[in-house]
Amino acid sequence: MRPLDQQSNDRPRVGPGRLRAGLLPGLAALLLAVGCSPLRLLLPRQRLLTKVEVESQGLSPAQQERMLTLVQQKPNRTLPIPKLAVYQLGHSVYDSTRIERKIAGIKATYAAQLAAAQGDSGRTSKLLAHRDRLLTRKRQVLEKGNAIMRLGEPPVIYDPSLSQRTVDQLTTYLHAQGFFRAKVSYADSARSKPSLIAKTLRAVGLRQPVRPVPLRDSAGERLHRLVTVTYQVHEGHGFTLSRLTRSIPDSGVARVLAGVRSATLLHVGDAYNEDLIGQERQRLETTLKNAGYYDFRAQYITLEADTSFEKGQVRLRLLVASPPGGHRAYRLRNVLVLTDVSQARALRLASGDTTRPGRRRARRAAPAADSAAAGTTGRISTATMPAGVTAAAVADSLAARRRPGGPVARRDTTLADSIRFLSRGALAINPTILARQITVRPDQLYSQARTQRTQRQLSGLDMFRFNTLSYRKVEENGQRPDGPAADSSRQLAPTPPPGSGAGPAAAPGLLDAIITTSPSPRFSETTEAGGTYVAGLLGPFGNLRLKWRNPFGGAEVLELSARAGVEGQLAQVGDSNNIAATYTVQLGGTASLLLPQVLAPFHLGGFLRDYQPRTRLALSTTYTSSTYYTRSNTELTFDYLWSTSAYQQYIFTPIDLGLVRTRSISPFYQRRLNYLRDVLGSPLYRSFQPIYEPSFSFTSLYNSNDFNQTRASAHYLRLFVELGGLTRGLYREAPWFQKTGLSVYNFAKFTADYRRYARLSPTTYLAWRLNGGVVHALTRSPDQLDNPYVLPYNKYVFAGGANSVRAWTARRLGTGSYATRFADGSRDYYTEQPGELLLEGSAEYRFPVYSFIKGALFTDFGNVWALQPDAKRPGADFQLNSFYRQFAVGSGFGIRMDFTFLILRFDVATKVYDPTDDAPWLIRRALRTTTNQTVVNVGLGYPF
Repeated sequence: MRPLDQQSNDRPRVGPGRLRAGLLPGLAALLLAVGCSPLRLLLPRQRLLTKVEVESQGLSPAQQERMLTLVQQKPNRTLPIPKLAVYQLGHSVYDSTRIERKIAGIKATYAAQLAAAQGDSGRTSKLLAHRDRLLTRKRQVLEKGNAIMRLGEPPVIYDPSLSQRTVDQLTTYLHAQGFFRAKVSYADSARSKPSLIAKTLRAVGLRQPVRPVPLRDSAGERLHRLVTVTYQVHEGHGFTLSRLTRSIPDSGVARVLAGVRSATLLHVGDAYNEDLIGQERQRLETTLKNAGYYDFRAQYITLEADTSFEKGQVRLRLLVASPPGGHRAYRLRNVLVLTDVSQARALRLASGDTTRPGRRRARRAAPAADSAAAGTTGRISTATMPAGVTAAAVADSLAARRRPGGPVARRDTTLADSIRFLSRGALAINPTILARQITVRPDQLYSQARTQRTQRQLSGLDMFRFNTLSYRKVEENGQRPDGPAADSSRQLAPTPPPGSGAGPAAAPGLLDAIITTSPSPRFSETTEAGGTYVAGLLGPFGNLRLKWRNPFGGAEVLELSARAGVEGQLAQVGDSNNIAATYTVQLGGTASLLLPQVLAPFHLGGFLRDYQPRTRLALSTTYTSSTYYTRSNTELTFDYLWSTSAYQQYIFTPIDLGLVRTRSISPFYQRRLNYLRDVLGSPLYRSFQPIYEPSFSFTSLYNSNDFNQTRASAHYLRLFVELGGLTRGLYREAPWFQKTGLSVYNFAKFTADYRRYARLSPTTYLAWRLNGGVVHALTRSPDQLDNPYVLPYNKYVFAGGANSVRAWTARRLGTGSYATRFADGSRDYYTEQPGELLLEGSAEYRFPVYSFIKGALFTDFGNVWALQPDAKRPGADFQLNSFYRQFAVGSGFGIRMDFTFLILRFDVATKVYDPTDDAPWLIRRALRTTTNQTVVNVGLGYPF
């Protein structure tokens, strides 16, 4: 190696001008980098947390993910946007001094206006309200920063005490997972960000891992500003269950729990897990509450762990303690329904508070109420009232007022299916209908499951503002039944019938069930107005819906709705290059009647009684008028609906009659339809033929998510089967039917839609969907030569749209790799693409942006195919060896405004891969063109 001075002499000489020219850009870049560095936001001796790692050996991915959520201090988020950079951008234009001056100016301005408005109370209150609103906004900016800063995140200042607290949290979690010998430590270090090459070399083992750099140098003077915290987890050997014993002194409780022992969540040989132990305690509590133990609580259940017998083994002992006096099983004595209680009164009844002004005066009128017998109409007998509730208190539950000079209005009592209904006057709803929704009965053991199902079914009637089901213990000889009951086994036996001479060895506790309801308004009206923006035209629309509750006294719901609107549409008025925007007028109306029972011509007994069966009859019609055609569509449906749980619903439609008629069609559009039929083989022309569509169908719907889709590990599955035209042979050849000019076809259709929702963090979610369907004619139609398997047009399957593959407009994706073209050979993006087979899917990452604004990144794929080869549409039919290459792909981002009760969605999607295009990878032109490349979708709710 040459000496340093000799190397310098060999270098080419650079003039001062060139030196300055080379240094200035570098110096400017350095100053820009320093100016943009987040370290400028730190105070002296503060450090920025940039990375957190948890290193473990044998933990499962789920356990590692759970440990990351327990970390007390995490670095600033960088996905989907760099939060710290956004905060720094807002901080660069933030001036607290100016905001303080504005606050002082607002106070001074309004002080003068308030002084001038003295004596005018109305103006003074308005000025004060306006001033307070302005001051609140400015103080929020002063405390939390401007809008840009609040969109981002302030720098996370490293706090070693939080790291130590995280160590304690992780240790506690590992002990709960059965790692009783686990040890956790942490190391904070300064670690430089590795380059891409360095990461690659370390991944293949050609470079050693980066060693942590101490936060201070050897002299103890330098303080590194960027900190990485690494938690080292040595979990050790996990303990497993070796034995599970039970100690239950109460034989009644023991008998109930023995009957559900096979459903236990704890098994010998499984890893010790306190989460499962907690779930097992909850399961046992629920079991006992469904077996009559009204007072039972999970606190009575203890599972003791003992690790002193075998190495790495845990023995669990289940102990169900008994309170003083023992456990007591409760039976229902009476079921009382108050059908017209005010909300405030219902809360007082549920809490046991029956006091109110004028109660003493009302009691004086109570003796006259004691003469009514059970099952008769009259005043209420106090002998049948729950403990602590008087007849006067019930009479007051409607907030009834004593009429001047007259008594308190009487209540009527009606007995239906052993349930007492109390109302002021005649019952508005048939008590037999209400009794079907109530699953609790006298002499039943108390059941938490029946209680919840009763409340759910009463809410499903849509007859009441609210409903509550509460219980009161019945006093025995002036004392509550909390006396000695050391063993509850004989209390579970049914109560002997009166006059049998036998009595229970241990009397069970008695409860009175009190159901309080408050009726909803009989009539309600909903008006909706909005607009669409299609083809460059703004189209207003409006909906009016009238709901009539209980029109015939059987808890029915009659809904009448009308809708009207105009929507923009691209219209081809000549050749393929002559496209104009016109309006389409849509008018429609619907009448539906929902009955809370199975309506059938024969008696069904208790069929589906426990699953809240309903019958729905609906008639709807739609009228559409556009530049091309005028068409009407009328449909009559008869449905049975029932729910086996809060998540599972079934719909059986034995009658579905549709009638489609086209009143007029323009000559130009008729020529277009003929061209599509004769040259391109499109079945679009059938949409404008008079068609009669009889069918029946069955739908199964399972949805464990909520409206805002925030539940973890939720599922959605919808299965739909439809058969149509099976009876056409009975009337198709009849003269009376042929005079109508209607066509009728038979077909079979099946669709399946599965969705999965996974929570990645408390505020981020990953949702994905797979959707498919197939439809085909059951028999050949001899009058159709080119394609004898004819379907009604609206029974085809389609892809594209706001809830499908969003980079394509609705119903315009497909078919297969075949592309519809105009007569001059140019691409047709405006004709619908019906198919007989649908396969599509979506994946979407959802995250918060700011306040109620949510964001999403998504990718969709899918297509539709024909099931029969068609020489006019090469590539449109489904082939096993090529269909996977014909999936269209689109990606984009979305903004959702989540107002809790309403979700407004904006999705921007661009085409990535189009199998029908000559150059299928359309993503290359995404930034150069927007025509038929990028689609903006506006909708309500999530796409799936």
